[in-house]
Amino acid sequence: MRYIQIPACALGLAALAACSAPQTTAEADPYAGLSEAIRVWRTELVNSPACPAPAPEAGVEGPGAREGCRSFTVACKVEAEPEAAEAEAGVEVKALAGMHWEAWDPASEEFRRASSAAYFTRSGETWSRAEAPAVNLSTCQPFTSS
Repeated sequence: MRYIQIPACALGLAALAACSAPQTTAEADPYAGLSEAIRVWRTELVNSPACPAPAPEAGVEGPGAREGCRSFTVACKVEAEPEAAEAEAGVEVKALAGMHWEAWDPASEEFRRASSAAYFTRSGETWSRAEAPAVNLSTCQPFTSS
């Protein structure tokens, strides 16, 4: 008798799960897709003036020799509260991310540390990016002007 109850219970739970409404990716994880949005940001940085490619006569070899940047690291990510206007426009989730990398410096002809921060907002399944003020890469808190 006991062996019949366990499969019946499992079958009942499976049927109950099938009746529940399916969750969208955004409902299951509000930050789903953020990593991909950050990868797009990195690619856009590589293709921007922030990553000046070394001149051929500089003789740079190895990582960053063609792109002008190397060693990208997402140093911090924190949740941010959407502003009232953003919420009215449909923004559901907001995050602040800071990244650092080494960028080629044509003046000194060497790679130098560089960093940037960006706000990421999600409306529906779509992530958007906006520039953010400089942040402390350890805490992801914006620097305050004194």
